[in-house]
Amino acid sequence: MSVALGVTSSSERESKLECFSASPENFSTPATAAIETDGGDAVITLQCAYGAVKNSIKAYFERAGGYVIEVPFQFLVNSSEEIGNEFQMALVKGKASGRRVRLALIDHVTSMPSILLPIKKLVEVCREEGVDQVFIDGAHGVGCVDVDMQEIGADFYISNLHKWFVCPASVAFLYCRKSVTHSELHHHMVSHDYGKGLAIESCWIGTRDYSPLVVPSAVEFTNRFEGGIDGIKRRNHDSVVEKGKMLAKAWGTNLGSPPDMCASMIMVGMPAYLGVSSDDDALKLRTHLREKFSVEVPIYYRMPKHEEVAKTTTAYARVSHQVYNKVDDYYKFRDAINQLVCDGFTCARSL
Repeated sequence: MSVALGVTSSSERESKLECFSASPENFSTPATAAIETDGGDAVITLQCAYGAVKNSIKAYFERAGGYVIEVPFQFLVNSSEEIGNEFQMALVKGKASGRRVRLALIDHVTSMPSILLPIKKLVEVCREEGVDQVFIDGAHGVGCVDVDMQEIGADFYISNLHKWFVCPASVAFLYCRKSVTHSELHHHMVSHDYGKGLAIESCWIGTRDYSPLVVPSAVEFTNRFEGGIDGIKRRNHDSVVEKGKMLAKAWGTNLGSPPDMCASMIMVGMPAYLGVSSDDDALKLRTHLREKFSVEVPIYYRMPKHEEVAKTTTAYARVSHQVYNKVDDYYKFRDAINQLVCDGFTCARSL
């Protein structure tokens, strides 16, 4: 990943950071900061964290002798409060055995299923319970939801800009809150500017990809839209909620969370008749929709609870909205699913 700012001077960098409510010296490329651990230390993350991130935590922290606390995540989601309560209970329970929680790793917007998490509240819980450092995975953050570093209050925040801020795939940034350990942070590649602070160390590293130089152009481009990036975020959210409700009504299903826990993505239940009974079924159905109907949509398999009746909704589509989407895109998806149901399609018989 590369520094998202695409600038080398402090004044130019500062001009691009107003929307984050942070100082330019707090921004850099992703960096490494060692956390010494022993068998009594722990890291806490949610069960719904991104798979690659969860594996990284387990690989590095467990290998160093640490313990991973995984907070249960029940989908469907009814409120932010239930997530906050689950997180606090898991954290208290994890500390009860005498473990020191060195790090909390929390998504801003989860990937699958997609849920906007109450990160400000979760950071507050971490502070109250004495967690050493809080790291926010904001891969779907910038351009999708409001990102205010001062309000969030985390020690680290990382985000891609290719997902919702119209940048190339290599563009990302790492925010590091100023603290007593701030001077100990360094870029993982040592070069000419070592020791001048993380932001300066990250400016020019060998033959790396400098696609981030497009970021000022991306800012200018989003400002052409009414309300700039804030207007885009607001319209994306309102539109995806509207389209999600339309699809759920057409299929006789439900949304996966309240609208205020959606950003520019929303989880929409798909007809139970489709017979999605595994992650493999969900992937095959996604491929079938792409190849037969030219519809691209991620599908999440939700394992039914024991007490739930047969024909409960087990498949949820992650529906997104960006400035280029048209209402016909969603009608096409709606009609494709209705046709599959009308044709008697089921995953067990048809895939």
